[in-house]
Amino acid sequence: MSNKSVATDDDVQRLAHTARSVVWALRRFGEKEAGLSRLPHSEIEVLRVIEEHPGSTVSEIARALNLQSSNVSTTVRRLVDQGLLEKRSDPSDGRSFRLHQTPVATHNNQKIDQMWADGIRSLLAGMDPDDAAKLVDAAPLLARLGSMPTD
Repeated sequence: MSNKSVATDDDVQRLAHTARSVVWALRRFGEKEAGLSRLPHSEIEVLRVIEEHPGSTVSEIARALNLQSSNVSTTVRRLVDQGLLEKRSDPSDGRSFRLHQTPVATHNNQKIDQMWADGIRSLLAGMDPDDAAKLVDAAPLLARLGSMPTD
Protein backbone atom coordinates (compact mmCIF):
# COMPACT_ATOMS: atom_id res chain seq x y z
CA MET A 1 0.00 0.00 0.00
CA SER A 2 1.36 3.41 -0.97
CA ASN A 3 1.89 6.15 1.60
CA LYS A 4 0.70 8.69 -0.97
CA SER A 5 -2.73 9.99 -0.05
CA VAL A 6 -5.58 9.77 -2.55
CA ALA A 7 -7.24 12.71 -0.77
CA THR A 8 -6.51 16.28 -1.74
CA ASP A 9 -6.01 18.97 0.87
CA ASP A 10 -9.53 20.19 0.10
CA ASP A 11 -10.86 16.64 0.67
CA VAL A 12 -9.08 16.47 4.02
CA GLN A 13 -10.38 19.90 5.05
CA ARG A 14 -13.95 18.97 4.04
CA LEU A 15 -13.78 15.67 5.93
CA ALA A 16 -12.33 17.36 9.02
CA HIS A 17 -15.04 20.04 8.93
CA THR A 18 -17.77 17.44 8.43
CA ALA A 19 -16.45 15.24 11.25
CA ARG A 20 -16.34 18.23 13.59
CA SER A 21 -19.87 19.26 12.62
CA VAL A 22 -21.16 15.73 13.15
CA VAL A 23 -19.53 15.54 16.58
CA TRP A 24 -21.09 18.84 17.64
CA ALA A 25 -24.50 17.93 16.27
CA LEU A 26 -24.57 14.47 17.85
CA ARG A 27 -22.65 15.05 21.07
CA ARG A 28 -25.67 15.35 23.29
CA PHE A 29 -28.37 13.71 21.16
CA GLY A 30 -28.70 10.53 23.23
CA GLU A 31 -28.51 12.30 26.57
CA LYS A 32 -31.12 14.88 25.50
CA GLU A 33 -33.50 12.32 24.01
CA ALA A 34 -33.17 10.12 27.10
CA GLY A 35 -33.91 13.09 29.37
CA LEU A 36 -30.40 13.04 30.85
CA SER A 37 -28.99 16.29 29.46
CA ARG A 38 -28.44 17.80 32.90
CA LEU A 39 -24.91 16.35 33.12
CA PRO A 40 -22.00 18.60 32.12
CA HIS A 41 -19.81 17.32 29.29
CA SER A 42 -16.91 16.63 31.70
CA GLU A 43 -19.09 14.25 33.72
CA ILE A 44 -20.33 12.49 30.60
CA GLU A 45 -16.75 11.99 29.42
CA VAL A 46 -15.66 10.52 32.77
CA LEU A 47 -18.66 8.16 32.73
CA ARG A 48 -17.80 7.15 29.15
CA VAL A 49 -14.21 6.28 30.09
CA ILE A 50 -15.37 4.24 33.08
CA GLU A 51 -17.98 2.47 30.96
CA GLU A 52 -15.24 1.49 28.48
CA HIS A 53 -12.66 0.77 31.21
CA PRO A 54 -14.38 -0.31 34.45
CA GLY A 55 -12.15 -0.13 37.48
CA SER A 56 -10.12 2.83 36.23
CA THR A 57 -8.35 5.11 38.68
CA VAL A 58 -8.62 8.90 38.67
CA SER A 59 -5.09 9.07 37.22
CA GLU A 60 -5.96 6.66 34.42
CA ILE A 61 -9.07 8.66 33.55
CA ALA A 62 -7.09 11.90 33.60
CA ARG A 63 -4.56 10.41 31.16
CA ALA A 64 -7.31 9.08 28.89
CA LEU A 65 -9.01 12.50 28.75
CA ASN A 66 -5.79 14.53 28.81
CA LEU A 67 -6.97 16.38 31.93
CA GLN A 68 -5.46 17.24 35.29
CA SER A 69 -6.06 14.61 38.00
CA SER A 70 -7.42 17.32 40.32
CA ASN A 71 -10.12 18.23 37.78
CA VAL A 72 -11.06 14.59 37.27
CA SER A 73 -11.12 14.06 41.02
CA THR A 74 -13.62 16.92 41.41
CA THR A 75 -15.77 15.48 38.63
CA VAL A 76 -15.61 11.99 40.18
CA ARG A 77 -16.68 13.39 43.55
CA ARG A 78 -19.76 14.99 41.92
CA LEU A 79 -20.63 11.73 40.13
CA VAL A 80 -20.28 9.75 43.37
CA ASP A 81 -22.53 12.28 45.14
CA GLN A 82 -25.11 11.86 42.35
CA GLY A 83 -25.05 8.07 42.74
CA LEU A 84 -23.58 7.45 39.28
CA LEU A 85 -20.14 6.17 40.34
CA GLU A 86 -18.91 4.08 43.19
CA LYS A 87 -15.43 3.78 44.61
CA ARG A 88 -14.12 0.32 45.40
CA SER A 89 -10.88 -0.35 47.25
CA ASP A 90 -8.08 -1.53 45.02
CA PRO A 91 -7.38 -5.13 46.11
CA SER A 92 -3.68 -4.72 45.35
CA ASP A 93 -3.34 -1.36 47.14
CA GLY A 94 -5.77 -0.62 49.97
CA ARG A 95 -4.83 3.09 49.90
CA SER A 96 -6.24 3.59 46.42
CA PHE A 97 -9.60 2.94 44.83
CA ARG A 98 -11.08 1.90 41.50
CA LEU A 99 -14.14 3.49 39.94
CA HIS A 100 -17.21 1.67 38.69
CA GLN A 101 -20.56 2.79 37.38
CA THR A 102 -23.54 2.23 39.62
CA PRO A 103 -26.64 0.40 38.37
CA VAL A 104 -28.25 3.83 37.83
CA ALA A 105 -25.41 4.89 35.50
CA THR A 106 -25.56 1.55 33.68
CA HIS A 107 -29.32 1.99 33.19
CA ASN A 108 -28.76 5.55 31.90
CA ASN A 109 -26.16 4.28 29.41
CA GLN A 110 -28.56 1.63 28.16
CA LYS A 111 -31.25 4.28 27.79
CA ILE A 112 -28.86 6.53 25.82
CA ASP A 113 -27.82 3.60 23.60
CA GLN A 114 -31.48 2.89 22.87
CA MET A 115 -32.13 6.55 22.01
CA TRP A 116 -29.19 6.46 19.60
CA ALA A 117 -30.45 3.26 17.99
CA ASP A 118 -33.97 4.68 17.64
CA GLY A 119 -32.67 7.95 16.18
CA ILE A 120 -30.41 6.20 13.68
CA ARG A 121 -33.16 3.76 12.71
CA SER A 122 -35.47 6.69 12.02
CA LEU A 123 -32.82 8.57 10.05
CA LEU A 124 -31.99 5.52 7.93
CA ALA A 125 -35.67 4.81 7.27
CA GLY A 126 -36.10 8.30 5.87
CA MET A 127 -33.10 8.08 3.55
CA ASP A 128 -32.74 6.81 0.02
CA PRO A 129 -32.00 3.06 0.45
CA ASP A 130 -28.69 3.31 -1.44
CA ASP A 131 -27.54 6.23 0.73
CA ALA A 132 -28.63 4.38 3.88
CA ALA A 133 -26.64 1.32 2.80
CA LYS A 134 -23.56 3.50 2.14
CA LEU A 135 -23.85 5.05 5.58
CA VAL A 136 -24.17 1.63 7.24
CA ASP A 137 -21.19 0.36 5.22
CA ALA A 138 -19.16 3.40 6.33
CA ALA A 139 -19.50 2.50 10.04
CA PRO A 140 -16.07 0.78 10.27
CA LEU A 141 -14.46 3.79 8.62
CA LEU A 142 -16.22 6.18 10.98
CA ALA A 143 -14.97 4.06 13.89
CA ARG A 144 -11.44 4.69 12.63
CA LEU A 145 -12.08 8.44 12.88
CA GLY A 146 -13.14 7.85 16.48
CA SER A 147 -9.84 6.11 17.24
CA MET A 148 -7.70 9.17 16.56
CA PRO A 149 -5.17 9.63 19.39
CA THR A 150 -6.13 12.21 22.00
CA ASP A 151 -2.73 12.66 23.59
